[in-house]
Amino acid sequence: MFSKKRTLFYSLLGIISILVLFFAWFNRVPQRTIPQGENIVVSPANGKVIAIQEEQDQILRFFKKGKENLVSLPLINPLYKAIVIEMNVSNVHAQRMPIGGKIISKRYIPGRFQNAVFSKNKEKLAEENEKMVHIIKNDDTTVGVIQVAGILARRIQSFVNEGDVLQKGDIFGRILLGSQVVLVLPDDAQLNVKVGDVLIDGESIVATLKKK
Repeated sequence: MFSKKRTLFYSLLGIISILVLFFAWFNRVPQRTIPQGENIVVSPANGKVIAIQEEQDQILRFFKKGKENLVSLPLINPLYKAIVIEMNVSNVHAQRMPIGGKIISKRYIPGRFQNAVFSKNKEKLAEENEKMVHIIKNDDTTVGVIQVAGILARRIQSFVNEGDVLQKGDIFGRILLGSQVVLVLPDDAQLNVKVGDVLIDGESIVATLKKK
């Protein structure tokens, strides 16, 4: 009996240790070397570029797993570019400031807890994604960062408030589990990435902004 209890104890201890190590690894925030230069835009997320879009409507349309998402961007002047970054479980899930500037708008779009597997209306599931929209402005430009959580597992964290001023590369939020981040840039930004590129949060140079 004692031997069985000891075996059970060590089995539970092993499972707990594995879970602790997994969550520590999942929530890791590696140090990054942030490229300098006021006109340099860095990636807000660690992940793969799955789409680059040129838009002329303040309603941004992008896709997550084949489903269309719609986000209103009234503070972003058309024309603009949208870079969609897909994150998986192995990616670092912290989000960083793509430029230095002030958070002039922070808008939360709550998701609904839908069963994505058994839902009869799968075409509408994209509208159920939890989202957080941050608009960042400095003396020269305005950019947007959209955090998008999944249907089944949703949890977006934002560590900033409207009016906060942060430096490029500062951590401002986090998304748990698989997710997307969309970076919105002025149309005249010179892109340094293409579809298929894997980006490192805070380090990869996404674009160079035109100096005003």
